[in-house]
Amino acid sequence: MIIKSLVKTILLLTVMVAFSSCKKGDGFAPFESIAVGEGFELAYGSTPTDRLAFEARRTGSSPPTFADVLTRWRRFSGTFYYPTLASIVADPANCYTTMDGNGSWSNITVAPNIGQSPNTHTSCNTPSMNSLSWVFLNGPDRLHNIQNTNNYNGFFSAIKFDHYIAEATLSSTNADDDAIGVTIAVYVDGSSNIHTLTAYRTGGGVAPNLGWGLVHKTNNTIVRVIGNKSVGGGGGWNSRNSKIRIERTGDVIRAYASVWTAGATPLDIDPASLIEINLADPAENLLDFRGPQSFGYETRSQPNASFSLLNFTTPQTNSDPDFIYDLHTNRVYSKNPSGIGYLLVNGASAMQVLGSPRKIINLETQREFNITSATTFEEVL
Repeated sequence: MIIKSLVKTILLLTVMVAFSSCKKGDGFAPFESIAVGEGFELAYGSTPTDRLAFEARRTGSSPPTFADVLTRWRRFSGTFYYPTLASIVADPANCYTTMDGNGSWSNITVAPNIGQSPNTHTSCNTPSMNSLSWVFLNGPDRLHNIQNTNNYNGFFSAIKFDHYIAEATLSSTNADDDAIGVTIAVYVDGSSNIHTLTAYRTGGGVAPNLGWGLVHKTNNTIVRVIGNKSVGGGGGWNSRNSKIRIERTGDVIRAYASVWTAGATPLDIDPASLIEINLADPAENLLDFRGPQSFGYETRSQPNASFSLLNFTTPQTNSDPDFIYDLHTNRVYSKNPSGIGYLLVNGASAMQVLGSPRKIINLETQREFNITSATTFEEVL
């Protein structure tokens, strides 16, 4: 162990001296967070998506977008938790299971999947179909869920955070008056119960019935509504929008919303909308949400829910990592002194530098790896 640490330290010092003129860039990468080790680092594996992501980083191209990491997130609906997208089995089997470029269900004419849209047939309004309804659309870029869900329905990051600032503009073309929200913190316990703390905007159809507030839930049951207040009144969504801003600094959470407005551009945050809580206060009954938790998005009974103008910043946002690690070739790359892309560090072994056994997560791609030795690794699917 002492020899391994010494080798690692010498190698890192050699790399840092060789590239002492490197300066971090300011490229934005969604869902970056604290580094794994001595510097801010990203690791890449052997899958086609990882190869593309690695080449983009190495050459100085744009890092992954929100759409790229969507398939890596966890999903839930009501009391059902789906740790991977592949774990969702469409039920019943005769419901549509694919969506078109506009976020609408596509008709499948091959038996037995004939003729039932999850948005119009009540038999298809099931937890699995709720969870399959999430899609990323372009023109404009937005996260979308078409279904008028019977349950609280959401998805959340594999990576956990306790310091971040997040913004999203929530909207729906539908006239319903139910809920669209940003999940401030979510965790799944050992019995697969989903615990969420969510900032919701509603038209008054569901809690918070005054239109703005935080909702603490376990599975499909509300434990408590916090700060229920009006920010611009109620009524149906009707193509209106509202922006939500969440500021989390450890245990302290500040949530804001903007007043309703029509169209695609939200109004500025209303300072009077502030709801502030401290997770460390026993009176709040939120102690289990302390520490890094996942972040996400939710709906409840609101068709055509959209999340646009997404922004998520952590202490590392707008910084490029000092090193990137290509597990596929077992190589290390360091920030190019020019500020664009990365250069190979001759003689450096990625897995030896990172150490083993070790679990490492790429905060951009949401990929997880187990490094099992100085030359071998496994990707966690």
